Amino acid sequence: MQKKKGIAMDVIYNAIDVSKHQGKINWEAVKNAGVTHAMLRAGYGRYKNQVDPQFERNSAECERLGIQYGVYWYSYASTPAEARQEARCCLAAIQGKHLCLPVAYDIEYEPCILRLTNAQRTALVEAFLGEVQDAGYYGILYASTDFIRNRLDWQALTCFDCWPAQYGSACTCPLPHGMWQYSSANALGVPGFGSHLDCNKVYKDYEQIMIQAGLQGHKTAEPDADTKPNALPLQKLTIGPVSSGDALTLYKLAQGLGLVEAGLYKAERIGGQIMQILTIGPVSSGDAWLIMRKCAALELTDRGLYLAEYVTE
Repeated sequence: MQKKKGIAMDVIYNAIDVSKHQGKINWEAVKNAGVTHAMLRAGYGRYKNQVDPQFERNSAECERLGIQYGVYWYSYASTPAEARQEARCCLAAIQGKHLCLPVAYDIEYEPCILRLTNAQRTALVEAFLGEVQDAGYYGILYASTDFIRNRLDWQALTCFDCWPAQYGSACTCPLPHGMWQYSSANALGVPGFGSHLDCNKVYKDYEQIMIQAGLQGHKTAEPDADTKPNALPLQKLTIGPVSSGDALTLYKLAQGLGLVEAGLYKAERIGGQIMQILTIGPVSSGDAWLIMRKCAALELTDRGLYLAEYVTE
């Protein structure tokens, strides 16, 4: 049970969240492990051909097995107009699907987003979630507690539900929240994922909320006809100073992604001490996302020790 502003919050159920980065998931094993709810990445960016490659299979398997699911859409928007277009692409991807969990706007530490002001980033959230709610869906904000506290005008977002990411035994997000991503290390012990799976506590019966609010008869807005994919440039990552233990963890991840062998991983000790500054890249957006998630799990993003910038090859 979690305490939030003096109010006890009972965990109704646990949920996982997944994307193409988990590969071809054995959903029967997931259900047999007692997981009955999931958040699926529907896609990213503002063009309709940027649906997550595993989304159709993941959603079909969840529906086949009776696993209730919602979706999230990863943002690269830098203007409210782009955020609304992202929302329209998300709505097109989920048209006709029976969602029992919310539609989440996933805003993270992308360079195009970090260069904005708090007010501009807040406007992105309002634009995306406004579009989603106008279409008859239950919109929710996904971001780390650090991002919410320090990179948004969160007081302006109290009208929206929230899904914060904060790994540990307590969530200190200042916004009311119905979901909490508390672990990226497969705390639920689902077979087939090792120690890499996002796990969530859910405090609201979203299906009943949607039924009572008349949100099950989904309607959708058509996306723009343009199908040109986002230009997603490569990223250079600067991480640190970090301990030798955190550096080793990130080295192993970079090695697994083939970045060490390609000469794209560099570590520099600070003044002969054990602390290190890591430079990784240029890497693809997908590799940068995986590294950023690991940095979040190590609490490096919360401490301002993760920096990403777009570069050309």
